[in-house]
Amino acid sequence: MSRPHTLSWLDAPRDDTGVEMFDATSHTYRPYTELADQAARIAGGLIAAGVPHGAAVPLLCSTGPDLVAAFYGVQAAGCVVSVLAPPTGMSGEAARAHVRAVVAAVGADTVLVDAAHRAYAVDVLAEAAPYTRVLLLEELTAAAPGGRDAAEQALVQFTSGSSGNPRGVRISHAALDANTAAIRAWERAGRDDSWCSWLPMHHDMGLIGCLVVPVSGNNRLAVCRPETFLRHPLAYLNRFDANRVEQPATITATPAFGLQRIVDRVGHADLAGADLSGVRAVIVGAERIDPALVTRFTGLLSPYGLSPRTLTPAYGLAESTLAVTGVPVEEAPRAVRVHRDGLRVGERVGLAGEDPDRETVRVMSCGRALDGLTVRVVGEDGEPLPEGYVGELAVTGTSLADGYLADGSAGSTSLADGRLLTRDVAFALAGEFYVLGRLGDSVKVHARSLFAEDVELMLGRAGLNPSRICVVLGEADGRAHAVAVLEGLDERAAEVARDVLASACPGTRRHVARVPRGAIPRTSSGKSRRRQLWQRLSTEYVLDAGDRASAADAAPAPDPDPVPAATTDTPG
Repeated sequence: MSRPHTLSWLDAPRDDTGVEMFDATSHTYRPYTELADQAARIAGGLIAAGVPHGAAVPLLCSTGPDLVAAFYGVQAAGCVVSVLAPPTGMSGEAARAHVRAVVAAVGADTVLVDAAHRAYAVDVLAEAAPYTRVLLLEELTAAAPGGRDAAEQALVQFTSGSSGNPRGVRISHAALDANTAAIRAWERAGRDDSWCSWLPMHHDMGLIGCLVVPVSGNNRLAVCRPETFLRHPLAYLNRFDANRVEQPATITATPAFGLQRIVDRVGHADLAGADLSGVRAVIVGAERIDPALVTRFTGLLSPYGLSPRTLTPAYGLAESTLAVTGVPVEEAPRAVRVHRDGLRVGERVGLAGEDPDRETVRVMSCGRALDGLTVRVVGEDGEPLPEGYVGELAVTGTSLADGYLADGSAGSTSLADGRLLTRDVAFALAGEFYVLGRLGDSVKVHARSLFAEDVELMLGRAGLNPSRICVVLGEADGRAHAVAVLEGLDERAAEVARDVLASACPGTRRHVARVPRGAIPRTSSGKSRRRQLWQRLSTEYVLDAGDRASAADAAPAPDPDPVPAATTDTPG
């Protein structure tokens, strides 16, 4: 039986490496030989249960070795896997509705769950999908090993939905193999490398970058649940410390807010005696990266052996399986300073120094295109722009998804004729790409583009907690509006936000909305759902003509499922 590359480890699993699950006080370990056997038994159980070849099987399982075995077991059975987000203590009806929506979208007749989530799954599906079977992972593991030829499609992963509703993306085994190989080549991953991750395994960055990439290479993987990292980031850092663990991790990945969490919660006293010199790559992506945050992070950890070159900014999205660009591993990340008022789609960026009297902003490079991918910056007509001009990122190549389960709304990321139009705004310099933000998260004022991510960075530099702020931009009544949403912050913070908006957003109607904790809707990776928040603000709060309006007494009600697993314990 011929297998795609990312499944071939099942035929030759290593017995000297495996998957470790840890928290602040304990850990468990399973070698790959055991996980490969468990995957084969799960595949055999699915086949014996009559699950057809090529069927989509959603998977609801706690982070850890069982999820790894189940993920590969579904594919070894010739089926298509879609990993669901496990519920948390904060989960409400929105999370339940998402499970039902995924099951309906992929047309699943069978859902695979572990014992911890069986009752939840049965209850969630009881009315909406009464004929969908709920199979128990632990029971399938008792079956005889089995397998079938892989389906053409490997998985369906759902976009984060930061700019709209999540959409199911169909990823083939060919695309998964191509992106996995490109990531390993970019990371210079070798037999002895070891990964550590706190990212949710239902999200593309955690699933592909920190599960498929290491497991497909039989590399050691240490994982913890997101809440462990958020509450005890030192427990995560300890997995990289050669003086604390026998096999320290060398590679990891995180959104920028993960760096912020470490800077906020870990001090030099916690790191006394640490040896982090073996860390080769800290991949940073999923959101705009503040160069000042990178400096603070490396300043904290460099006395303990972490080289600034290990910080590796990257850019990617689910429609390209995961990764699109990355700074070459072991090269220092670059940042350029450009004129803020020159960031217009279709116009050339102005580098600082050309006019010292103009306001500037530093932008971090997200690196070069990975193997097998071609990246272009295109104008509003879809045609490539010269280097140094601002436009939309367009991607072609071997890692692209086959398409969506259903068409999305107009103006969102699109796949057509072998090209991915990302809706992300960027410019290129010397072959590297500098991402500014999303077209859906910006407005034009006096022909100048304002980006929500840019304003958020300014708020953070003014002293506001980045995990408690969100900036939304939009048009209402023929005028551009900028709203700083502050979650659980006081009037002093509101005054700071008003001052920043006045400086950063001239020509807009400016508002500060003070909202309760949990009121900012977020994706599974912790990013703010700006479009959803704008819609709520524009309907529940009258965006009047005042430039210094406060929404403290007219804030939107908290979302019924406001805080995902990755953001359940935000700092105070």
